[in-house]
Parts: sequence; C-alpha cells; structure tokens
Amino acid sequence: MLDTARALYRGQTSASSPTFNPNFAYLRANISGRTLYMVLGYLDQRPEGAVEVWYSGGGEIIRLLNGRLIGTTGLSTDWRAVRIANWPAWPTTASNAGSAPVQRYERERDVMPGYRFGINDEITRISIPAPGDSAIAGTDPKSLQWYEERSVSRPASASLPAARFGISNKTGTPVVIYSEQCISNNLCMSFERWTPPTPATGAPASAGT
Repeated sequence: MLDTARALYRGQTSASSPTFNPNFAYLRANISGRTLYMVLGYLDQRPEGAVEVWYSGGGEIIRLLNGRLIGTTGLSTDWRAVRIANWPAWPTTASNAGSAPVQRYERERDVMPGYRFGINDEITRISIPAPGDSAIAGTDPKSLQWYEERSVSRPASASLPAARFGISNKTGTPVVIYSEQCISNNLCMSFERWTPPTPATGAPASAGT
C-alpha cells in the first residue's frame, strides 16, 4: 500500500499537484506544516469499530476511528496504542452550539519516543460554533456540526491542546469530515475527507493507469 501511495504522488508530498485515482479514498492532511494527501489503505476491524488506516507518500501512517486519532507511525512523536473507556458516539442530530449536553470519556495512550506508557486523559466534549480559523478547504464549515474536546492529563506534562471536529449528518449517519488533533504540544495536525475534483474532459483521470 505504501508503494501505491508513492506511485500516486510520484514521490511528491506537496498538496499542489497530485493526480488522483478515482479508485481510492483520500484524506487531506496538514502534518508538521506540510499539506499532503493520504490514501486509505484498509479498514482494521475491531470490536469498537472499523479503524481507517491512511498512508502518505512519505511513509506516515495515520489511524482513525470514527474520526478520532488512535495511532500513528512515522512521525516525530507517535501514538503506538490508544485505549478508550466510555467513548461517546457522535450525535446523530444537529444542535446549537453550547446546547448539547457535555460528554466525558477517558483515553489511555502509549507514546514514543521516550517509552511513555499509560498516559491518561480525561476528556470533555462540548458543541461549539463553526470556527473561522480552521484549515478546512473542501466543505463550508457552517454546513457542519462542530465539537471541541479538551483533556486533563496524568501526568500533567503530557497535556494536549484542545481538539476540534466538524461532523456531517447529511446521510443520517454522523461522519467526521474535518478534525484538528494534537499528539503532543509540538505536533498538531488537521485531517479532512477529500473528494477529488472531476477531471476536465480529455484530462487523465489518474496516475499509474
């Protein structure tokens, strides 16, 4: 799958000129100041749901469960394992910012480098207005339902900035279209489900075909 991702981008990690293959699903990501497109490799079926495993042409791997980050590989800091308790589902109906009930859950994560295992986060989720400073590029932010998650960590030195999620209920099932999530104080990322533009008539549809 990594070889496929590299072939799709022809070795380029810039977001400026990828040629999309319509047979793949894509994620537009901003990682360490780089905007790149990741390709969905496979779904890892687990009791808590299907984990999406995304690959970049540069070798980074991102694992998302219902839009939430639960694992990474190939970054300067990696979450090697994540365990969740009382994980609330995303709401199936829209609500005004601040009107939805506050929800809480706990997360335990193992972080490398440094062999930091069993870091505990107590997370609080609230609904918020559509932010005006997101990096979302393919969807009107006001068409989404937005939530913010703040955490209190043990040890306190492992605390993280707040995360934000933009949810669509267009199909009747809540889907995270966009998110901003940090795995350390120095490494924050954004992820957006990306639908490639339709190629112009006569233009090549994909690379490697």
